[in-house]
Amino acid sequence: MVLPAPAAAYVTPAPSPSPAGPCAQGALASIVDRPGVGRAVAVNGSPCVVPRGRVVVEAGGREQLTTAPDGTSRLVTAPDPLVRIGIGDRDEIVVSPTLIFSWRGGANLGAPFVPAFGMQDAGFGFKRELDDRPDMQDAIEAFVTVPTGFPRGPTGFSAGTTTELVGYSIVIPLSATVGLTSTQNVVRGSAPNAAGVTTAFTAYQPSLGVSYALGARATVLVQDQITTPLAPGAGTGNRALLGFQEVVAPNIVVDAEYELNALPPANAHQRAVGIGVAVRI
Repeated sequence: MVLPAPAAAYVTPAPSPSPAGPCAQGALASIVDRPGVGRAVAVNGSPCVVPRGRVVVEAGGREQLTTAPDGTSRLVTAPDPLVRIGIGDRDEIVVSPTLIFSWRGGANLGAPFVPAFGMQDAGFGFKRELDDRPDMQDAIEAFVTVPTGFPRGPTGFSAGTTTELVGYSIVIPLSATVGLTSTQNVVRGSAPNAAGVTTAFTAYQPSLGVSYALGARATVLVQDQITTPLAPGAGTGNRALLGFQEVVAPNIVVDAEYELNALPPANAHQRAVGIGVAVRI
């Protein structure tokens, strides 16, 4: 199944305490959810919502390489669009269209690393900003994917059924340049068990990250995300992310990231790189 992944929350701490927190200050870098961990589109992570009447579009591409003794499997996803619409002072609607093309080529390493081409599932959700203070920002979000993608099954790109996510995101500035970020997700979905029977299961997906502001325009972030279990009766996943984000214009933010799977399949190594952009309309 596809587990919606939390994003690296790049909320740069305010240089000095003020009545308005980073979200109210309106900087696009504080709002974007990109980048995320895994092949799913990042649908949460930042506790800031899009201002009322504005739209933020996030998109990007990701390449993942899985290397085993039998060769290397390559997975590419793009353009990974996410549309976020501000509908209130603290609320937004989140839409992930069925425009996530996925291509897996290279060596056939067996399920789930079988060459294939298709699309991931579409989804929609709602985010509510809870607090926006200079010393803390947090939010809750609900997101649902629907089986619009193809092909389905353990070697495809669609979960084959709906998945539901409920998440909580928080950012705590530790200084004028350092921030602590965490997202706690609970995901309900389905996947084949050891007998090959599709079974519903619930996964817990926490993440912890530290961001560092490189001046007024750039930020780096180191993040670790755990998913347990990965499937019915399966073990735990652990992915580490190193991300970079830069504001190139008041309404444009770009990012680049490197991801390492700390618990890859047996006798394999797995890593990924990605790039992206967020535009405010």
